[in-house]
Amino acid sequence: MDTRTDDPPMADLDVEVDVDLDATPTRTDLHDPRQRLEVERSISRIPGMLGARLVPGFDRQVDELHVLTSVDKTPKQAVRDVQTVLMARFGVPTDHRVISIVALDERTTIAATSRVVIERVGLTQVGLGVTAEVVLVDGEERFIGTAEASASAKGRARAVADATLAAAADLIGDDCRVDLDGIDLAEVVGQRVAVCVLQVRAAREEVTLAGSALVRDAEPDAIARSVLDALNRTISEATS
Repeated sequence: MDTRTDDPPMADLDVEVDVDLDATPTRTDLHDPRQRLEVERSISRIPGMLGARLVPGFDRQVDELHVLTSVDKTPKQAVRDVQTVLMARFGVPTDHRVISIVALDERTTIAATSRVVIERVGLTQVGLGVTAEVVLVDGEERFIGTAEASASAKGRARAVADATLAAAADLIGDDCRVDLDGIDLAEVVGQRVAVCVLQVRAAREEVTLAGSALVRDAEPDAIARSVLDALNRTISEATS
């Protein structure tokens, strides 16, 4: 019996798949602070990038884009990486002329931050005010920072974050200034998380860094750890 068939073997079958090569990502509204922050965070996650600050435009989507990089990231490569992420992920075309690059030596942030640990976080309330004290340890050195605020929940959180930055002041280089932009405690996937946003100013440029930490025991401890997390990222990314 003849069992031959005119059908080609399965390996030789051509399967057509419809792929829209002209499709572009959903347009991102950079005037929306939440979407703009997501773009800045995505840029900051590029290897060699330490942070980014975007200024949206009207005639064009991006008027200014300030990027802070490690010293081993060439400006030309940094610009290409940023343009690729903006276009591929967010559908945002960017003129290379609006992107300014500043290479920041990791020594201008916290030196050897990976060795910095929190020894103690304390809060003292007197009347309507509260004083926070944070003690950091780097090897055999101890650094103490204090800050005052109102005794409200937001005031207490900000006092701890400011005290953490004050304690880290001696570890931050003179060419780099770090300020607290905001601190919050949020519920994420059933977990309490402390989230902070820092503004880093260096060489007349300003970039945004974010840090987070799970609330394990006390909220003040998580707040202090979230600040260190943001500072630690500048080192881990620069040396990766």
